This record gives sequence, C-alpha cells and structure tokens, in this order.
Amino acid sequence: MTDGQKLGRIIFYLESKGMGYLRLEGTREEFHFRGKNVMSGNLKKGDLVYFKLRDGKQGWFADEIRKAGLA
Repeated sequence: MTDGQKLGRIIFYLESKGMGYLRLEGTREEFHFRGKNVMSGNLKKGDLVYFKLRDGKQGWFADEIRKAGLA
C-alpha cells in the first residue's frame, strides 16, 4: 500500500451501470465510485481493495481502486 491509499471492501458493484459502493475496512464509512475509477477489473461483492479518497462536487468518492494482493 502506498501513501494516501486506504483499504476497503466492495459492498456493491454493478458493472453494467458503471457504479458501486465500498466500505472503509474496520469502519461503517461507505463511498461511491464509478467504473472509470476502477484500475483492475472483475470486482465483486466482498473483494478487498486499495483506493484513494477524493473530494468531488457531490462529496467524497473512491478513486484509483485496485484489488488488494495484486502485484
């Protein structure tokens, strides 16, 4: 994990609509994301991921999402 990255778990991802939600690991904080923010494909509910938080026009969202454990 690099600076600024957080660990989370996918709680919902609808690839056909290009949207989803993840939860910051160890908390109840949830953040939305869009398909364009996913850096590694084939995400599904329960996957552990690394991501960065960004402040957008509609609040905080997850960006640069990558599956945890991939080299």
